[in-house]
Amino acid sequence: MWLVIVLSVSVFITAYVGWRVILPMSKKTGVRLVAWVLLGAMLIGPPLVRMLRNKGVPQSLLDVIDWADYVGLGFISFVVMFLLFKDGLLVTRWLIRKCKPKDLTQRKIFFKRHDAERRRLLINTANAFIVAGAAPLTAYSVFEARRLPEIVQVKHPLAGLPPDLEGLTIAQLSDTHIGPTIKGDWLARCVEQVNELKPDIIVHTGDLIDGHTSWLRPDVLPLADLKAPLGKFFCTGNHEYYSGVRSWLREVERVGFQPLVNEHQLVKHGNGKLLMAGVSDLGSSRLEPSHVSSPAKAMHNAPAHHASIMLAHRPRSVFEARKTGVNLQLSGHTHGGQFFPWTHVIHYFQPYVRGLHIVDNTRLYVNVGTGYWGPPLRLGTIPEITLHTLTGA
Repeated sequence: MWLVIVLSVSVFITAYVGWRVILPMSKKTGVRLVAWVLLGAMLIGPPLVRMLRNKGVPQSLLDVIDWADYVGLGFISFVVMFLLFKDGLLVTRWLIRKCKPKDLTQRKIFFKRHDAERRRLLINTANAFIVAGAAPLTAYSVFEARRLPEIVQVKHPLAGLPPDLEGLTIAQLSDTHIGPTIKGDWLARCVEQVNELKPDIIVHTGDLIDGHTSWLRPDVLPLADLKAPLGKFFCTGNHEYYSGVRSWLREVERVGFQPLVNEHQLVKHGNGKLLMAGVSDLGSSRLEPSHVSSPAKAMHNAPAHHASIMLAHRPRSVFEARKTGVNLQLSGHTHGGQFFPWTHVIHYFQPYVRGLHIVDNTRLYVNVGTGYWGPPLRLGTIPEITLHTLTGA
């Protein structure tokens, strides 16, 4: 289904941009041919790079191709957005004219022949303004995506919290998507930010990577430098299952994280007992049948504890997690929509998109992502590292 969606969107983008931008261009200058080649290259670039991995092609060349492709796709997405807005205005004007009552008293004395070249000039001028507007918007969005994540601090008042758990801090990373355009140097800067917070616990709520361990093993090594005296915990996201979840679970353990796949672990701090639980991604069973996401299984036979935290990549897991009586669920997945207009569209597909929510007696926090997926763009959202603090109610 995901492949069908991606292919359908790619075909639509190619056909729509080609129809509305490339076809009106002049045939004489060769610009039209160049535009078709560039558009096609941007769409086939990412899968082509995947095919060339481990084929002896220099990694530096593949990285350049990835950056050009993904920035280009981001640019095209803004062009499509502006084109849809322009065409929406044209359709609205046409409908108004069609619905307007005709004045039968007026007669046309002569007919003006349609000037095709004048129309072509107007279309190309409008398209030039669209391209000129999309370029700086793309540049700004790349800057926003690549900036250091913002530290968001959230306090969670929990009833019955003992003094030894009062003020306990949990740093949350999510959706880092180490892969085509996010590498180990970027991750190392995030690690420095987290360590400066001196958290008691560090968690990663899934979508650590976008690629196989053979490609990205060196780029996730900075995670080993994360320091948390009470432990580091990880739950799987959907992208781990696209890239070989079993090998990635081994890598996660190698850099010092404890994966929680429908299981729990008790953390003791003085006389305080905190239960850390985690579930596999909601869609995991389609690719790994043994990883059916189950908050109930994660909490089964849990020892006595004063507070409990569930790591679940998708916010929707809260509907089952709340039945277990868990105090707090930490999630990611949505990216907050990542960039406009998806920052608005996503609300039609996700019940919880960003920030803090109360679902029955369970608190849910949705991190909008420390990294990004696909085009290196953020517009309307800011990359985030969350510092959660437990307090007494």
